[in-house]
Amino acid sequence: MFSVIIYGRNDSHGYNLHKRAAISFNALAEVMSDPDDEILFVDYNTPDDHPTFPEAIWDTLTDKAKKVMRILRVRPEQHAHLKSKTHLVALESQSRNIALRRSNPANRWILYTNTDMLLVSRIQGQSVSDILREVPDGFYQVPRFEIPEMLWEAAFDRRDPAGNLVKLRDWSVRFHLNQVVHNFMPMRYDALGDFQAALREDMIAIHGFDETMILGWHCDSNLAARLALYRGRVDTLIDKVFGYHCDHTRVAAANNKGRKTKMNDHDQYIWNVSTPYLPAQAESWGWPDVEIEEVRLDRETPYERYVAGLGKAIKPATVPFTSSSCEWHLYDDLTYDLPHTLPFACDQVLTYPRSTAIMVIGARPDFLSSFAAAWEGMGFTGPILVPQECVGLPTDLPAITTGPFAELLPKAELFMVEFGLATQKIDDPVRVGRQAAPLDKKRLKVVERLFRQAASAEAETRPAGRRLPRRFIGVNVIYNKYWIPFTDHVSANINPFCSQVLAGLPRIDESLKGKVLRFRGRHAL
Repeated sequence: MFSVIIYGRNDSHGYNLHKRAAISFNALAEVMSDPDDEILFVDYNTPDDHPTFPEAIWDTLTDKAKKVMRILRVRPEQHAHLKSKTHLVALESQSRNIALRRSNPANRWILYTNTDMLLVSRIQGQSVSDILREVPDGFYQVPRFEIPEMLWEAAFDRRDPAGNLVKLRDWSVRFHLNQVVHNFMPMRYDALGDFQAALREDMIAIHGFDETMILGWHCDSNLAARLALYRGRVDTLIDKVFGYHCDHTRVAAANNKGRKTKMNDHDQYIWNVSTPYLPAQAESWGWPDVEIEEVRLDRETPYERYVAGLGKAIKPATVPFTSSSCEWHLYDDLTYDLPHTLPFACDQVLTYPRSTAIMVIGARPDFLSSFAAAWEGMGFTGPILVPQECVGLPTDLPAITTGPFAELLPKAELFMVEFGLATQKIDDPVRVGRQAAPLDKKRLKVVERLFRQAASAEAETRPAGRRLPRRFIGVNVIYNKYWIPFTDHVSANINPFCSQVLAGLPRIDESLKGKVLRFRGRHAL
């Protein structure tokens, strides 16, 4: 019957986003009763090394919310062509159009709202699906009522949407929450963007939201102005449903700078609108030629992919714990516990597109074979690119593509660099003072050279059309001789020794090289 379209990203927009979004997702699913109903969440520009926002809070969502939710992931690289034109990291018009174009064509209605709204039907027990099934064609708004932060934050149980809606019915009377704030037409009410119900066919006819609106604010008002022209009127559903917003004004959102807030122009996009149509984007709205990843929480979680991959590569431990050491006299010992380190390496890649081509530059053959098994087990279909200069690494595994380093470099979308000892076996003791053998030194010299070349020339060797820098993951680069070379070239956090993994983007400011935190023995320089 209807598709709810909302958008966001995995950040902390406003205050306590994770709780109010879970409350909202679950409450929206609760008022759906048609088998075609869906919640389309556009996860726009979440960093590649993060899960989508709904994936990050999946454990707080009800089974019904997981079932009806479709997550459309827009990657940073897909936003990159707009990055220089806007201060915003998430764009409303683009997000809503991407969802509209990919919404269920069986649904008659599109409902635009946000990640902190709850809908309460005036007739208890009546679903929003039933309401929209009965109303005539049109364009509908409802007023937004505010819920004080202390009420929703302290009294709502995220996973009890039915109970939360019952509370709202009581609170609305006890605490006088229901105040209708009228606005200039065609914005019938203030904050109209939290409930705008339009026919799907109408939205397609007028070419969706205006994608030139990239400065924030008033996208909903522009839509109202255009749909008012298209339909000839703006109707209300105030007699059938109330909309409640989880107020979050204690902390200003990223796009709210008070009087300095950048906004789309009122006159251009509201008062001077003279046509509902957008001919300039008639063929391009919603990015029809862009492949958008879809994630379903009711089918496979990142955790399930992760453990499936590790299950292909390592066996469960047979002892309560193993030991290592970061004492100063072991600085030159490059041995490490592979079964312990691999989960941290895999953790760095899981959220990337499954088609990603990753270059692995390394020395230990068993690291590459284990990682390749995990890579395939996690569902990745992209190749593992292994430079033929890395002699001794396995090249006959299904996921591996080998070739000259210079030819593979512009094909790589992600880098993993492993500084281990080629002569180390899986059962050898670690960090006990072992020195590198001549073969180890020879192969590590190649690994370091290729890494430095890849990091230094990253911008010049990107795949055709790619705008954003590629990420580097360093394995066995903490508290040893390769900590400094790696962080000279890659802007990485200071991580605990236990993970043995660092990751980050290539350093832009060459003057920073050699000035990172230096650790040798017990002295930080």
